[in-house]
Amino acid sequence: MSYFSTWAQIAIEISAGHSGYYYQHAFKGQFYTEKSLGFFHTSSVLIPYDKKRGNEIMSQSYLTYALSKYWTSGIGSIFTPLSRVRPSVFFQYFKSGKTTSVLFYPRMDIWSDPNVELMGFIEYLGVANRPVNLYARFQYMTTWNRKGHSRSYQYTRLGVDTADLQFGLSVQFDQYGPMATHYNNVGLFLRRLF
Repeated sequence: MSYFSTWAQIAIEISAGHSGYYYQHAFKGQFYTEKSLGFFHTSSVLIPYDKKRGNEIMSQSYLTYALSKYWTSGIGSIFTPLSRVRPSVFFQYFKSGKTTSVLFYPRMDIWSDPNVELMGFIEYLGVANRPVNLYARFQYMTTWNRKGHSRSYQYTRLGVDTADLQFGLSVQFDQYGPMATHYNNVGLFLRRLF
């Protein structure tokens, strides 16, 4: 028996570069096709070669409600080793066209000392029904709290799309803390849609 009637594509990506590894996945589903209630989950792991930096883990899970064709809201939780599990809310704008998708995702902890976050991406998948296409994505995130800047990143992918498999060049810029201490990682990525 299935508890979900419709699933969107599940995206899983790994990248390896000169300063570390990165993994992320995301998926969502609706409990019933004719209803607006669903589920959304995303997680990422950053493993730098420099052991002094430590590994970075983030995982979010939400019950969602579709407000319209493009807007969704959700309530759930976010886990990071630093903050542990915190209740969280989000609003999401997502529009997918024939070749380009856009996501705008503001999120906030429901906590006495909340983090406020803005994440999003623009993604180009190329023309449908072609065996090989250009693939490009720019993904960004910035997190702030009462003390100021906490964490930001800008990730770029440029490569080839062959049906449900994308691969190519990966460039990542990461910033941490109030002074936005900067790290970068240049390498290759592999992404699969299920």
